[in-house]
Amino acid sequence: MITTRIRGLVALSSIALAVTLGGCAAAAVTGGAVAVAGVGVKAAATVVETGAAVIAPGRSDYSNKWRLECSGNAESDGQVVLHITPERAERQVVTIAIKKGTGENAVARAIRDGLRAQLDKKGFKVETDDGEDVLVKRKGRTPDFALAVAENTVKGLRLNPDKE
Repeated sequence: MITTRIRGLVALSSIALAVTLGGCAAAAVTGGAVAVAGVGVKAAATVVETGAAVIAPGRSDYSNKWRLECSGNAESDGQVVLHITPERAERQVVTIAIKKGTGENAVARAIRDGLRAQLDKKGFKVETDDGEDVLVKRKGRTPDFALAVAENTVKGLRLNPDKE
């Protein structure tokens, strides 16, 4: 196995790799290159060749309810990609398109509607609060889950997820 340092990450050449660091695990594999990061509670790995990101929640990153604060207006067309990861379950990727000129309250409604359309209605309740916030709550036997903003290509829009 060959190891080299690239921008503070350790890149390892192998077919597959599983790394656990302080209760957090993150690894991404592409074309034989693996990048691993694990400092802090939220671990994220960046694939060296493509720049793609994989987010693996740590033990303290789960909650039964999340608030996603939306602030700023959309100064460009773009998309928001959210990762919803229930404990001991597979991550679900939710992608929401946002149009230029959309205000923060309308962005929150678009995210709410996108989450409602793409998440299991029996497992999650999604609503807006205070106009610009989106609340995501687990329902029934759905386990606690992590919520992460994996990508935001909308200029002028800031998204801040907080556990409730």
